[in-house]
Amino acid sequence: MSIILLKNSSEKNSSWDHIDFLWMKKNYPEVEEVFRDQVNFIPEEILLLAGTCGYQPNPYFDESYYVQRYGDVRLAISQGKFISGFDHYRKIGYKDRDPHWLFCEEYYLNRYEDVAQTLVNETTFSNGYDHYIQSGDQEFRCGSWFFDPIKYLKSLPNGNIRRPFYHYIQNPKRDFESIYFDTTWYAETYPEIIYELKKGTWNSLLHHYLTNGDKKKYNPSQYFSEKFYIEENPDLADPVGSGRFFNAYEHFLLYGIQERRCPNLGIDLERFYHTLYIQKLLFNGRIPNVFVGWCQLEGKVLEIGDALERTEVQTKFAFEKKSASLAINAARSPLNFSFTHPDISVIMVLHNNFDMTLNALTALRAAYRYEIQLILADSGSDDETRHIERYVRGATLLRFEGNVAFIRACNVAVQQARAPYVLFLNNDTEILLGSIETAINRFRRDPGVGVIGGKLIRTNGLLQEAGAIIYRDGSVTGYMRGASPDTPEANFVRHVDFCCGAALFTRVELFGKIGGFNEDYIPAYYEETDYCINVWKSGYDVVYDPSITAIHYEYGSSSAKDGAGYINRNRIIFNSKHGDFLSKKTVKSKQNTNLARSIRKQDSKRILFIEDRIPLKSYGSGFSRSHDIITTMSHMGHEVTVFPIFKPVVSANLLYNAFPDSVEIIWDRDINDLEYFFAQRAGLYDTIWICRTQNVRRLVPIIEQIAHLMPLAEIIADTEAVSSVREEQYDCLMSIPSDQHLSLAERLRSEFECLLIATKIVAVNDYDASLLKKNGYTNVSVLGHVQTPKPTPKPWEERFDFLFVGAIHEYNSPNYDSVLWLTTVLWPKLVQFLPENSRLIMAGHLGSGVSLSVFPQGQHIIYLGEVDDLTELYNDARFFIAPTRYAAGIPYKIYEAAAHGLPVIASDVLCKQIGWSIGSDIIKTEIHDIDEICNTIAELYSNKNKWEEIRENGINNIKNYNNSDLYSQLIRGIIT
Repeated sequence: MSIILLKNSSEKNSSWDHIDFLWMKKNYPEVEEVFRDQVNFIPEEILLLAGTCGYQPNPYFDESYYVQRYGDVRLAISQGKFISGFDHYRKIGYKDRDPHWLFCEEYYLNRYEDVAQTLVNETTFSNGYDHYIQSGDQEFRCGSWFFDPIKYLKSLPNGNIRRPFYHYIQNPKRDFESIYFDTTWYAETYPEIIYELKKGTWNSLLHHYLTNGDKKKYNPSQYFSEKFYIEENPDLADPVGSGRFFNAYEHFLLYGIQERRCPNLGIDLERFYHTLYIQKLLFNGRIPNVFVGWCQLEGKVLEIGDALERTEVQTKFAFEKKSASLAINAARSPLNFSFTHPDISVIMVLHNNFDMTLNALTALRAAYRYEIQLILADSGSDDETRHIERYVRGATLLRFEGNVAFIRACNVAVQQARAPYVLFLNNDTEILLGSIETAINRFRRDPGVGVIGGKLIRTNGLLQEAGAIIYRDGSVTGYMRGASPDTPEANFVRHVDFCCGAALFTRVELFGKIGGFNEDYIPAYYEETDYCINVWKSGYDVVYDPSITAIHYEYGSSSAKDGAGYINRNRIIFNSKHGDFLSKKTVKSKQNTNLARSIRKQDSKRILFIEDRIPLKSYGSGFSRSHDIITTMSHMGHEVTVFPIFKPVVSANLLYNAFPDSVEIIWDRDINDLEYFFAQRAGLYDTIWICRTQNVRRLVPIIEQIAHLMPLAEIIADTEAVSSVREEQYDCLMSIPSDQHLSLAERLRSEFECLLIATKIVAVNDYDASLLKKNGYTNVSVLGHVQTPKPTPKPWEERFDFLFVGAIHEYNSPNYDSVLWLTTVLWPKLVQFLPENSRLIMAGHLGSGVSLSVFPQGQHIIYLGEVDDLTELYNDARFFIAPTRYAAGIPYKIYEAAAHGLPVIASDVLCKQIGWSIGSDIIKTEIHDIDEICNTIAELYSNKNKWEEIRENGINNIKNYNNSDLYSQLIRGIIT
């Protein structure tokens, strides 16, 4: 007999729940002696022997490790409650304990959200370990920080292994590479272990580290000290002693890294984390966390910008080599620019530099898949450019016998344009994919745009410019020159003085109306500057769009020395023509760069919006409202900068996708950088909008320090929600005696005190506004939520579900309380009154420390976590249910549900906040009366007419009181 299946102790059949008798006999020869004469084995006897001797019942469960780690298990065994550690694990330990030193249940479920979701919604697996054994191992998932299947396979002579973890536990006498455990350092630091390995006491260095009984003595690498970490965090002594964490290192890996605690003397993860290079490594997944980054880089971060600046000579040579290669390709396979009805005309002036021209044309052809009219103006070339037609087909070719210069060649060439838009493109410039389409779409979408320019990147990867600035003396500069192309300042759309002519889009008709490039500037420089000013004077906009990107070999068509001479001469010409424009410009100064970076449109304000985090709608908890405020401000034409108190933990790409492209998102800084940020932008902002009262409190000392830099800026304190109200409700809910907490009046006074620094205050509803006014704050406005009615089409007869949507950022939160109460108290009773096909669907963002695995399971309950598009859920649901028992502000989720045509069943707390008519607009439930709630919902569930009435009224409420026009009016009233 090999495998002895055991009677289920857990609720499901588990892959680890058996005795592997052959494996035991192989690893513990004495087992065969004990059971030599037995034919029918009694599993309990084997388990008792395993428990007594510390034997593993199978390769998946390590008896010695389990009993050594968990003191309560040892006690329970000594008291006769369990016959072994495995017996304990089978019956209760499988829910939250670790069965093997190379598997961590908490790590596995936190890392793989899909597994946690499977466990809470299905009955296939008993726990994370069961999933790992059955599926995760074959899928090459990691069950521990210390076991990377790919690194393990690299240590083997044959990597063709389908189940790496299973293979290892069958052949455990091997060390392998791990980013969390330095085997070389460990062996050198603790040489005595090598002797014990030879004796067979331990299977490997890692086995010793993770199973030895002296937790404080050994460290996994030079970067982590058990002693130091415990001394710095004395609250960990008890959890480590009890086995909650095997050692302090496990706490650090689970929580300390995320909290950026110090792992050893001299290692400052907080500072290291905030360096831009580490941020990029994290966002791009090149390191899993900041601690690994420290270990790999030994805590040293190269100043990338300085390094790249020093390499431009080399990168230009590399650019030339690539160009030569592409020219060869074009010789063998000519570029095709044939057209019938082109979307855009592209003008490129050529004067020698053949290889670079072919590079530019190759990039141009790859950048736009539709028809382009290519107009090549050869200005007296005497290299292979004279035969350009051999390499390019379908182009309109103009030849000048002499070098007539860029300006005159462009003016002649544009007369051949057949498309409504033209791109003037230097032959030393690579236009990148998506740029042309972006420009065409903007021209089509906005008839007021006359010129569009984009982000120019030098060959060394740093910015040449992100739009350009003209100062009062006529001098010009590229905004953000030398910065990284992904810097926030370079990645939002704005109106600018002018854009560089290396890649300049404009309307053909407008170009002709203005008279083209002024030939007073021949041969070149300042012609695009002059043209853009004339565009502004003609009533059109000049726009910088970062989605238009090009690589520019600076001075590829002329020398820097010649360029400087032309610039000095043409600046004088420019000043003589545009004195009226220049008189209104900013004086040249480094401190004025941000002031001068954009042209302010009429009635436009520059607004700095400060929030806890960059507010994604999916975050809920007031962030949805902040997102809507920012979006509305942007659509109103205001220049909005969003600055977070806490640096984002999500990719900057996700943030850019979530907001209008004209919003500046400061994703790479936090409150520690705010004072310097204000200094760099002195006088820039008309309005500083601070969201949440706690953030106003945080910023008071900073504002007091920088007030002289923003003397005219209006400070708006947006309370978002009055937290004192929520705290009062919670204390009442928990039956905390009134003499054990502050009164509501005392709480309000304390909460509101910091608002004295604001010139205006914003409340989220009338009730909060009344509290502010009662406390002496008079300049109070109300700004709630904005929604657009978009009722889902499915009829009543085809809807069966109840839907709950709410973000849960931490376990101690109103929404988590709602989920627990709904799933453990209300739903088990309510489901008895409902049809079999009714389900409770739970969706919403989960904070980094929240796992679906801890949520209560129940009949017909489905947890989805964050869902990008909730439309289908709204379409399938018959009702939206919001049983919040304590809350502040107003619930965004109710407005969103009503906008989708979903009738809402809400707690009395939320009904009071929202202020709709009870019974006709919304259904109120008294949370203390479960039977009444069940009866009300059961009756309502089958009442089609009532459902349709509430649905219609909810949509009308949104249409009448939460529409975008009204929202814009409210914001205008606040910031004017």
